[in-house]
Amino acid sequence: MIKINLLPLDLRKSKKSATRVPYILLAILMGVLFLLMTCFFYADYLSARTAYKRVRQDWIRLNPLMGQLKALENKIEIETRGEKNFLEQNVLNTNFVTQILSWASEFLPVKGWLTQLKFERAGERCFLTLQGVVLPSRPQTSIEQIEAYLQKLKIKLSPRTDLSLTTSKDVKGKNEGTAFSAYFEWGVIP
Repeated sequence: MIKINLLPLDLRKSKKSATRVPYILLAILMGVLFLLMTCFFYADYLSARTAYKRVRQDWIRLNPLMGQLKALENKIEIETRGEKNFLEQNVLNTNFVTQILSWASEFLPVKGWLTQLKFERAGERCFLTLQGVVLPSRPQTSIEQIEAYLQKLKIKLSPRTDLSLTTSKDVKGKNEGTAFSAYFEWGVIP
Protein backbone atom coordinates (compact mmCIF):
# COMPACT_ATOMS: atom_id res chain seq x y z
CA MET A 1 0.00 0.00 0.00
CA ILE A 2 1.24 3.40 -0.99
CA LYS A 3 0.56 6.39 1.13
CA ILE A 4 0.45 9.70 -0.60
CA ASN A 5 -0.23 12.96 1.14
CA LEU A 6 -2.36 15.10 -1.15
CA LEU A 7 -2.69 18.08 1.18
CA PRO A 8 -1.02 21.33 0.19
CA LEU A 9 2.48 21.81 1.57
CA ASP A 10 1.53 24.36 4.21
CA LEU A 11 -1.04 22.01 5.73
CA ARG A 12 1.02 18.92 5.65
CA LYS A 13 2.54 17.66 8.87
CA SER A 14 6.13 17.43 8.29
CA LYS A 15 8.18 14.83 9.97
CA LYS A 16 10.14 16.40 12.68
CA SER A 17 13.74 15.61 12.24
CA ALA A 18 15.37 14.41 15.37
CA THR A 19 17.73 16.96 16.79
CA ARG A 20 21.13 15.78 16.02
CA VAL A 21 23.58 15.89 18.91
CA PRO A 22 26.90 17.12 17.65
CA TYR A 23 28.90 14.16 18.95
CA ILE A 24 31.95 15.11 17.00
CA LEU A 25 31.99 18.65 18.40
CA LEU A 26 31.52 17.36 21.96
CA ALA A 27 34.31 14.82 21.49
CA ILE A 28 36.65 17.52 20.22
CA LEU A 29 35.68 19.79 23.17
CA MET A 30 36.31 16.97 25.65
CA GLY A 31 39.66 16.22 24.01
CA VAL A 32 40.72 19.87 24.22
CA LEU A 33 39.61 20.08 27.87
CA PHE A 34 41.48 16.85 28.68
CA LEU A 35 44.60 18.20 26.93
CA LEU A 36 44.42 21.51 28.86
CA MET A 37 43.96 19.74 32.20
CA THR A 38 46.80 17.34 31.41
CA CYS A 39 49.11 20.25 30.57
CA PHE A 40 48.13 22.10 33.79
CA PHE A 41 48.68 19.08 36.04
CA TYR A 42 51.93 18.18 34.28
CA ALA A 43 53.24 21.72 34.79
CA ASP A 44 52.18 21.52 38.46
CA TYR A 45 53.95 18.15 38.77
CA LEU A 46 57.14 19.60 37.24
CA SER A 47 57.16 22.56 39.63
CA ALA A 48 56.54 20.26 42.63
CA ARG A 49 59.34 17.93 41.47
CA THR A 50 61.79 20.83 41.17
CA ALA A 51 60.85 22.08 44.63
CA TYR A 52 61.25 18.56 46.02
CA LYS A 53 64.69 18.18 44.41
CA ARG A 54 65.77 21.54 45.83
CA VAL A 55 64.56 20.65 49.35
CA ARG A 56 66.16 17.22 49.12
CA GLN A 57 69.51 18.74 48.12
CA ASP A 58 69.28 21.17 51.05
CA TRP A 59 68.38 18.31 53.39
CA ILE A 60 71.32 16.21 52.16
CA ARG A 61 73.60 19.18 52.74
CA LEU A 62 72.18 20.00 56.19
CA ASN A 63 71.57 16.47 57.50
CA PRO A 64 75.11 15.99 58.92
CA LEU A 65 74.90 19.41 60.56
CA MET A 66 71.52 18.52 62.06
CA GLY A 67 73.04 15.35 63.53
CA GLN A 68 75.89 17.36 65.06
CA LEU A 69 73.42 19.91 66.40
CA LYS A 70 71.26 17.20 67.99
CA ALA A 71 74.34 15.58 69.57
CA LEU A 72 75.45 18.95 71.00
CA GLU A 73 71.94 19.65 72.27
CA ASN A 74 71.82 16.28 74.07
CA LYS A 75 75.31 16.79 75.50
CA ILE A 76 74.49 20.26 76.81
CA GLU A 77 71.15 19.10 78.20
CA ILE A 78 72.81 16.26 80.12
CA GLU A 79 75.68 18.41 81.39
CA THR A 80 73.54 21.34 82.48
CA ARG A 81 70.54 19.46 83.85
CA GLY A 82 71.50 20.24 87.48
CA GLU A 83 72.04 23.93 86.75
CA LYS A 84 68.77 24.08 84.85
CA ASN A 85 66.85 22.50 87.73
CA PHE A 86 68.48 24.87 90.22
CA LEU A 87 67.65 27.92 88.09
CA GLU A 88 64.05 26.83 87.52
CA GLN A 89 63.41 26.00 91.17
CA ASN A 90 65.27 28.79 92.91
CA VAL A 91 66.10 31.72 90.67
CA LEU A 92 63.35 31.85 88.08
CA ASN A 93 60.65 30.59 90.42
CA THR A 94 58.99 33.68 91.87
CA ASN A 95 56.24 31.74 93.61
CA PHE A 96 58.37 31.12 96.69
CA VAL A 97 59.30 34.81 97.01
CA THR A 98 55.64 35.72 96.64
CA GLN A 99 54.76 33.27 99.40
CA ILE A 100 57.41 34.74 101.70
CA LEU A 101 56.02 38.24 101.17
CA SER A 102 52.50 36.96 101.75
CA TRP A 103 53.46 35.18 104.98
CA ALA A 104 55.41 38.22 106.21
CA SER A 105 52.29 40.36 105.93
CA GLU A 106 49.76 37.67 106.91
CA PHE A 107 51.28 36.78 110.29
CA LEU A 108 52.21 40.36 111.22
CA PRO A 109 50.66 41.41 114.56
CA VAL A 110 47.67 43.75 114.46
CA LYS A 111 49.56 46.71 115.93
CA GLY A 112 52.77 46.00 114.06
CA TRP A 113 54.39 47.12 110.86
CA LEU A 114 57.53 46.36 108.91
CA THR A 115 60.10 49.04 108.21
CA GLN A 116 62.42 46.87 106.13
CA LEU A 117 62.22 43.52 104.38
CA LYS A 118 65.21 42.12 102.54
CA PHE A 119 65.35 38.72 100.82
CA GLU A 120 68.39 37.33 99.03
CA ARG A 121 69.83 34.07 97.78
CA ALA A 122 73.50 33.23 97.83
CA GLY A 123 74.42 29.83 96.46
CA GLU A 124 72.43 27.19 98.27
CA ARG A 125 71.36 29.48 101.12
CA CYS A 126 68.48 31.94 101.47
CA PHE A 127 68.46 34.97 103.76
CA LEU A 128 65.54 37.06 105.00
CA THR A 129 65.97 40.18 107.08
CA LEU A 130 62.92 41.80 108.72
CA GLN A 131 62.83 45.01 110.70
CA GLY A 132 59.73 46.48 112.20
CA VAL A 133 57.92 47.90 115.19
CA VAL A 134 55.13 46.38 117.28
CA LEU A 135 52.98 48.26 119.79
CA PRO A 136 51.75 46.37 122.84
CA SER A 137 48.17 45.14 122.92
CA ARG A 138 45.98 44.03 125.81
CA PRO A 139 46.34 40.24 125.67
CA GLN A 140 50.10 40.13 124.87
CA THR A 141 53.17 42.25 125.25
CA SER A 142 54.88 43.44 122.10
CA ILE A 143 57.80 41.01 122.60
CA GLU A 144 55.38 38.07 122.86
CA GLN A 145 53.67 39.22 119.66
CA ILE A 146 57.03 39.51 117.88
CA GLU A 147 58.12 36.03 119.01
CA ALA A 148 54.81 34.46 117.96
CA TYR A 149 55.01 36.24 114.58
CA LEU A 150 58.58 35.12 113.91
CA GLN A 151 57.89 31.52 115.01
CA LYS A 152 54.95 31.25 112.58
CA LEU A 153 57.12 32.68 109.83
CA LYS A 154 60.02 30.34 110.71
CA ILE A 155 57.76 27.28 110.52
CA LYS A 156 56.46 28.33 107.10
CA LEU A 157 59.92 29.06 105.67
CA SER A 158 61.65 25.79 106.56
CA PRO A 159 61.86 23.52 109.57
CA ARG A 160 65.65 24.00 109.67
CA THR A 161 65.62 27.79 109.61
CA ASP A 162 68.12 29.62 111.80
CA LEU A 163 66.64 32.72 113.44
CA SER A 164 68.47 35.62 115.07
CA LEU A 165 66.38 38.25 116.84
CA THR A 166 67.26 41.55 118.42
CA THR A 167 64.75 43.89 120.03
CA SER A 168 64.91 47.40 121.41
CA LYS A 169 62.55 50.03 122.80
CA ASP A 170 61.16 52.45 120.26
CA VAL A 171 59.68 55.63 121.68
CA LYS A 172 58.16 58.16 119.33
CA GLY A 173 56.08 60.82 120.99
CA LYS A 174 53.75 59.19 123.47
CA ASN A 175 53.71 55.81 121.67
CA GLU A 176 56.08 53.26 123.08
CA GLY A 177 56.70 50.15 121.03
CA THR A 178 59.27 47.47 120.53
CA ALA A 179 61.51 47.61 117.49
CA PHE A 180 62.81 44.27 116.22
CA SER A 181 65.34 43.04 113.76
CA ALA A 182 65.07 39.39 112.71
CA TYR A 183 67.49 37.51 110.51
CA PHE A 184 66.44 34.15 108.96
CA GLU A 185 68.83 31.79 107.18
CA TRP A 186 67.95 28.43 105.59
CA GLY A 187 68.96 26.04 102.84
CA VAL A 188 67.40 26.00 99.42
CA ILE A 189 64.02 24.27 99.42
CA PRO A 190 63.92 21.49 96.79
